[in-house]
Amino acid sequence: MKSEKSIKERIYSVLPIGSLSMMEFFKILKIRFTDDVPTAAITTSTRPELLLNKSFIEKYCKTNEHLLMLIMHELYHIILGHTRIFKRHTMLDNLAFDAVINAILCRLFPKEEYVSFFENANSDAFFPSCLLRPRGENTPQEFHKILKNLYKTNTGTYFEVYKVICKTLKDKELGEDFILLGNHSYDDASNNPLIKDMIDSITDKWEINKFGDKKLFKDVFEGRILFKKVKRVNQIKMRRLLIKAGIIDSLASNTNVSSRYMKTETVSFVPNFKDRTVFAKSYFYGMPLLYNSEVDVINQSLNSRLKALVYLDVSGSVYNSINSLASLLLKPYKNGECLLFAFSTIVDEVAYENFRKGKYKTTGGTDINCIFDHYFSLPKSKQTNRILILTDGFTGRVDDKFYNEIKSKDLEIYCGLFGKEQTKKDLQSVVKYFEEFKGV
Repeated sequence: MKSEKSIKERIYSVLPIGSLSMMEFFKILKIRFTDDVPTAAITTSTRPELLLNKSFIEKYCKTNEHLLMLIMHELYHIILGHTRIFKRHTMLDNLAFDAVINAILCRLFPKEEYVSFFENANSDAFFPSCLLRPRGENTPQEFHKILKNLYKTNTGTYFEVYKVICKTLKDKELGEDFILLGNHSYDDASNNPLIKDMIDSITDKWEINKFGDKKLFKDVFEGRILFKKVKRVNQIKMRRLLIKAGIIDSLASNTNVSSRYMKTETVSFVPNFKDRTVFAKSYFYGMPLLYNSEVDVINQSLNSRLKALVYLDVSGSVYNSINSLASLLLKPYKNGECLLFAFSTIVDEVAYENFRKGKYKTTGGTDINCIFDHYFSLPKSKQTNRILILTDGFTGRVDDKFYNEIKSKDLEIYCGLFGKEQTKKDLQSVVKYFEEFKGV
C-alpha cells in the first residue's frame, strides 16, 4: 500500500507545471491499481478511473520523467481518440498509433531523461519494437526513413507507419516482443464525450510552441479513389437519396434552357446578300472563290440549378469503402447539380477534374464540425438550404453552436451511411433522413 500511495503522489508531482485544470482532472479520477491492464488506462464507469499496473510502473517508471511519459501517452490516446476513429481496430492499428504517439511525446519532451523511457521499453534491434522508439545504433536500415519522418521531419503519419508494418510482415504473424502503452480496448475513455471534452479543454490551454503537435491529424496528404463498379441495389439507394436531398429531379424542374444570339464567322461559295459591300468589293476586286461573312445564330444551353452541397467522408475509417460509393457522384457533379467537398478534419473542395481522377486531400481523421464551420463561413449566395453528408457516422458530436445555427436556419441535412461499420449515434440529432449502403 505504501508503494501505491507513493505512486499517486508522484503522479501529481509530474503533471505539467501551472496546469491547474490538469490537476483538477486527475482529482476527479479514481486511481486504482490492477493487473487487468498491462500498463495504464483511463476507463469510464460511474466515476472515471485511472487504472495502473503497479508492476509495470515499478519496472519501467522508476523516475518521475518516465512516469510522466506513461501518463501523457494515455492522455494522447484520449486526445486522438483512435478507437473512435477506427471503431474496429486491429493490433496493427494499435502498433501504428503507438508509434505515432511515442514520436509526438519525444518531440514534446526531447531530453534524454524523457526519451529514455521509450528506449528502455523497446529494443532498437528488432521489428516491430524498433518502430516504438527513436532510432538507435542497431535499428535495421529499412526503418530509418519512417523513423526520420516520425522523429525528425515531423511528416510521418499513421498511414505511412501502417504501410511499413504490412510491407514488413507480408504473410507472417506479428511477434510479441514489444510493449504497447495505454488502453487499446474497444471501450476506452476516448469514446466518452464528457472525458474527451475535459481533456480537450485542458490541452486547448497548452502553449502551441511548447507542446506542439496536440492533434495527430494535422498533416494533409493526397488520397486516391480507385472507382469501382457499384451494386445495383446501392445505385437505387443513391438515386433515392439524391432525390430526397433535392440534388436530382426531372429535367423540367431541375434545369432550364437559355437562348442567346451569337455572331459567328462563316465561309461559303455563296455571297451574303445582306452585306451591302458585296457588290462594291466584286466590282473593284473581282469575284472571290469564297465569301467570308458574319451571321447571327441562336445558341441554346442547359442551365442546371445547384441544389445541394455534398460532403464526402475521406477519413481513415472509410479508406477501403470509398471506391464504390464515390463513382455514384460523378454524374451529378459533372452536371453541376451539386458541389463536392471531401472532409476529414478539414474540408477540401474537390474540383471535378481532380475528382474524376480520384484525387482528394485528407488528414485521415474525422471531425463533423469542420463541415459546419465550412458551410456557415460560405457567402449566403453559395449556401444551399440542403446538404448531403456521406460517411460511416463515426464523426464525433456536433458542437452546440453549430446545432443551434442548423436549427435556426432550417438547414436540412441528409446522410448516406457507408463502410463496414456504421452508426447514426453522432448525427441523429441533426439529420433529417438516413440512407444505409451495404457492401461498399
